[in-house]
Amino acid sequence: MKVNTHLKSHDYCLKDVCRIVNQKQQLLYIKNNVYPIDIYTSIDQRTGNDIIVMIFSRKESEELYRLWCNYELE
Repeated sequence: MKVNTHLKSHDYCLKDVCRIVNQKQQLLYIKNNVYPIDIYTSIDQRTGNDIIVMIFSRKESEELYRLWCNYELE
């Protein structure tokens, strides 16, 4: 599926970013001052519902991801 974003494909490498679709996780990243570098809409393959996808830098979100996995991110 082709994704239309405001960024050009060379603005970031897929290996350097993570795709977050969980709204609570997105909110907590932003609340902790880590902001998405891209955002777009997509369709959840399971439900067919529209979703918001946020792209975050792996490097910038690494610590928050660890906290998220340990249920410690507030």
